[in-house]
Amino acid sequence: MIQRSDFLSRIHSNISEHGHHVTVVTGGELPRFAYTIGGKSTVGAEFIFAGGEHYSQAQIGEIIGEIISLAKRESDWHNHSVGIGLLGSFSISKADTSWSKLLLLGAFDYYNQTEIAVWQILPDGQHHTLDIPDMSQVFDVASEPVWQWLSRKWDYPIPCNSMSLTNLKVLFGEKATEVMRWDKDEWEIFSGAGPDIPKEDMRMIPLGTLIGIDKALEIAVHLDIGKGVWRDTTELEWNDWE
Repeated sequence: MIQRSDFLSRIHSNISEHGHHVTVVTGGELPRFAYTIGGKSTVGAEFIFAGGEHYSQAQIGEIIGEIISLAKRESDWHNHSVGIGLLGSFSISKADTSWSKLLLLGAFDYYNQTEIAVWQILPDGQHHTLDIPDMSQVFDVASEPVWQWLSRKWDYPIPCNSMSLTNLKVLFGEKATEVMRWDKDEWEIFSGAGPDIPKEDMRMIPLGTLIGIDKALEIAVHLDIGKGVWRDTTELEWNDWE
């Protein structure tokens, strides 16, 4: 476990070298999210990229860096969007404090303050996956079921950090049609036939995220290891694999 002093030293070093530090949070039932520490001192705000599994962690770092560069160049940066090549176009939206106080724990700890201005980075519609919340509104489980584990206790009879391999079609809203359980905490959940899915379209994400996207995927929790189900995209009733 990283000691707090080492963590703070790393933050200080990154801020000194790059003007900001990026904390990436993964490994639980929630979607991945990344936020800055240090932006408050340079541009008066911190930034968060929540969800967005279309992008790799390295790409998210690049996106955050471009947004901070924009904020340093333009005094009215919050009214601008920025295009980043093939990654798409990104806008900025003020995050409600109910979200920032749940997600940016490291930033609040670093500054030892109770109020920090936080802005959410949002990709354009072509790259907007269902794990991206609307942080401009007060956090609410009913409207943001993918993020329900921020306030709801994990109550499934499997580890909360259980992962599933899925494909981008599911993350963009197409119904999953195949579910297989390969181990006590590993699944495959695809829209379309698994063998036909290109590797570049596959993502390993928390099972809790997929259940938030589609509650019908709770069936995955109750499958025996080595068992699976499938469904038609029109009828959407699960059938056992023969």
